[in-house]
Amino acid sequence: MTLDDLIDGVLTSRGREQKNLLKQAIALDPGKEAAIRLAPALRDPSPRVSARITALLARHQLRELFEKQLDGLKRGKISILRAHFDRISARGEGQNR
Repeated sequence: MTLDDLIDGVLTSRGREQKNLLKQAIALDPGKEAAIRLAPALRDPSPRVSARITALLARHQLRELFEKQLDGLKRGKISILRAHFDRISARGEGQNR
């Protein structure tokens, strides 16, 4: 499967299938464009899917897009995902110096 096929699969599937497709897509080291396309999956109820999408957005420094995806989520989930985003983006900034 190509990266585009995997992204389409992630956005249209649910449950275990979605997690497996996301895992395969991330293994292909998606670029910024792919991260932007995958951003809506952040709102998935699965904590694992949300965490992986958060990490992907953080690696590409897409904070504004990340914050848009948080609208309407529960406060607890928002705080966990923000902490995860901050931790990963801070680690990435340290590597770029």
